[in-house]
Amino acid sequence: MKIDRLLSMTILLLNRRKMTAPDLADYFEVSVRTVYRDVETLNRSGIPVVTFRGQGGGLCIPDHYKLSRQLLTFSDMVSILTTLKGINKTLNNKEITRAIEKITALIPREKEDQYQRQANSFLVDIRPWGSPGLHREAMEKAHEGITRSKQLYFDYAKPGHRPGQRCVEPYTLAFKGWTWYLLGFCRTRMDFRVFKLSRMRKMRLGREHFARKEISPERFFSPDYQSGPEVSFTLRFKGRIKSKMEEYVAQDAFLPEGNHWRVTLTLPHNDWLYSFILGLGPEVEVLSPPEIREAVIEKINLMKKNIQT
Repeated sequence: MKIDRLLSMTILLLNRRKMTAPDLADYFEVSVRTVYRDVETLNRSGIPVVTFRGQGGGLCIPDHYKLSRQLLTFSDMVSILTTLKGINKTLNNKEITRAIEKITALIPREKEDQYQRQANSFLVDIRPWGSPGLHREAMEKAHEGITRSKQLYFDYAKPGHRPGQRCVEPYTLAFKGWTWYLLGFCRTRMDFRVFKLSRMRKMRLGREHFARKEISPERFFSPDYQSGPEVSFTLRFKGRIKSKMEEYVAQDAFLPEGNHWRVTLTLPHNDWLYSFILGLGPEVEVLSPPEIREAVIEKINLMKKNIQT
């Protein structure tokens, strides 16, 4: 991971005083271009990396620089450790474990008790209830493909379709909307695709390496790219499920109507929208727009028909 590499690079330059860009590239198994991009990132973050050219040149950090004072504040370290530990409960990655150990070692002894108190006051755990190891094997295999730039082969099953084999150059693992996804360049479709980990089967790592392309992963996980156009709709429901609705809607959005409440939401118009509405149960009614109301009725009738048959 980049944060691990940046921290390791800083420690190396502090301990060894000076290293050439090619030596750093060999050490981290990246390109020289990536090393210079990392150096730019460190400089922008306030860590002074000086370049000496010519015979005996290289990259170094000045003697006056103090890592524990300038790289991370105590609050920074607590926040990073909390987040990394939460991610590693699912991924169980050795690189993240090493990063956790390195950052933990930077905490001053006099603040260890304070760190324990703050660490216990905030928890990040993105594992699903009931199945803490769900998708772990697929995630570990996908992450290995990403870090080693190796192709992945797997069977992918979309709802209502037969599974098909895919060959993918893996780029990014993403956790979004309570689900893990893999962004990669699909050699089968010859384009970038986003794959849901829960739909992957028989994943294996290929032998062939690939050259990574310059992309922005955020673009592929934006609402416009993934979710489709948004739609506003109005619901009316009984007061007993108001506490359930409060998980999704701000308090000032609820409008009282006798023994009922009314609320208007704006969400992406896709299959998840109808799963959300149907999941609220029989005590909710779709008031508008008509097309959403009719689509919900149609799905309920289809469910009734399936039960009866």
